[in-house]
Amino acid sequence: MKKICALAFIVTILDQLIKYLFTTFMTLGESVSFIPHFFSFTFVKNTGVAFSLFSGSQIPIIMLSIIVLFLLCVWIPKQKKDTWNLLSFGLLLGGIIGNLIDRIFRQGVLDYLDFELLGYDAPIFNLADIAVVVGSFLLLIIMWKEDKKCKNIL
Repeated sequence: MKKICALAFIVTILDQLIKYLFTTFMTLGESVSFIPHFFSFTFVKNTGVAFSLFSGSQIPIIMLSIIVLFLLCVWIPKQKKDTWNLLSFGLLLGGIIGNLIDRIFRQGVLDYLDFELLGYDAPIFNLADIAVVVGSFLLLIIMWKEDKKCKNIL
């Protein structure tokens, strides 16, 4: 559990440090093109969840985040302590905590990574979002592999 907490702490600190830098050097709504028609730093506040769903619903989203954190903290100690589980849980916890800090103290999540792919302007996101998505994806792969092993035994 110490390794998971250490990774979660690192993700949270990096996420908050990057957001601090954006609040220091950019204003909300400002965009700086890094690679034209592909990648920009666009500094926005999202009061919803992915794709701005449930915008303005901070209290329910905060409550849901706390419940998910609690359930993960109960479930994690019961899981195998292999590298992939440690990585997935650390990323998940760090990402959830990073965005939860924003929701509580900034009344919305600060996003800044803005990609345009083949004319499609993708939703703007941040490091915590990446950690949650990668951690969730790894966890799904782990669970799928474990399920396959169980079925092969039967």
